Amino acid sequence: MTYRSYRPDRRFRRRRWLLIILTLIAVVVSIAYLVTRQTEQRGAVGFFAVADDATTMHATAAAELESALASIGDTPRQDLINRLNRITTTASAANALLDVEVSQSVAASYGSLSTASLSWSKGVAEVERVLRALMDGGSANTATSELSKAFDELRAGDAAYVLFMQSLEEPIDNIDTSMFGPITYIDPIPTNPDLYNPVTVVLNVSTSYELAPHRNVTVTGHLDPEPVSDRVGIPLIPYSEVVNLTAVVTNTGNEVASSVLVTLDVLNADTGDSASMTETIAEIAGGASSSVVFPDLAIVPDGLYQLKLTVTIDNDNRPDDDSWDMKFIQSGES
Repeated sequence: MTYRSYRPDRRFRRRRWLLIILTLIAVVVSIAYLVTRQTEQRGAVGFFAVADDATTMHATAAAELESALASIGDTPRQDLINRLNRITTTASAANALLDVEVSQSVAASYGSLSTASLSWSKGVAEVERVLRALMDGGSANTATSELSKAFDELRAGDAAYVLFMQSLEEPIDNIDTSMFGPITYIDPIPTNPDLYNPVTVVLNVSTSYELAPHRNVTVTGHLDPEPVSDRVGIPLIPYSEVVNLTAVVTNTGNEVASSVLVTLDVLNADTGDSASMTETIAEIAGGASSSVVFPDLAIVPDGLYQLKLTVTIDNDNRPDDDSWDMKFIQSGES
């Protein structure tokens, strides 16, 4: 007797393949889930690292804004301008850090923090613009209204940051968020109640002499060689084949002086011959000095000369101190 070889029936084989397929699908889904979770966690970690940097910068800017407002009336114009610009730059850089894609798990935290950051950067930029316009002679009424809006923008940022802090109360992917502390650009309970009062701030700025624009430059000259004696009361310089004059220009104002024109007029008092030459200094910061050299002047030994330096800038408040002059004689050859 012969028997047919045993073969599993088709139904059993289909079940087996179905089981294999379902097992493979489960494995793929599990892997995908794990990858997604890992990606989510990496995204969350990356966001909070960026958020840590951004909030640190905002905390620095907020502290400096408080200090800058408190110093109005006691700080020079250019110093206040520099501080306001630094605050705006810091807040803007912090806001730029948050221009990132984030995972769904931190969407609420990201939304509230990015809203706070954007409001803060807009607010400080407006504070800088309004105060600089006021220092340049802008309307006090306009400045008061606009500064009030700028402070409100900062308060909106403070409120959004509170929501960000509240979003951290529940654990997020086992991430330590303890590095985040409170930040306020407008202290709700300031030591000085007038610190964030637009009327008071505008009054302090508009009545400060130091913060009003003052444009003035002065100039002095230094001969090389220098006078060593005099002849009939006129300075006498030793004989030299080359005579140079250095003009030292000082910005005694509180604004940057730009395109400073320095002119030297040389007059031979014996012959009446004269020459004029000019140099330009690109800019001089308030309180700083810069120099230019007029080299190899056409000087004849034993001749009587008069030098006159004149410095010119736009809108000079004190043109009466913009020149320097000197008479001298050069000794003859030994």
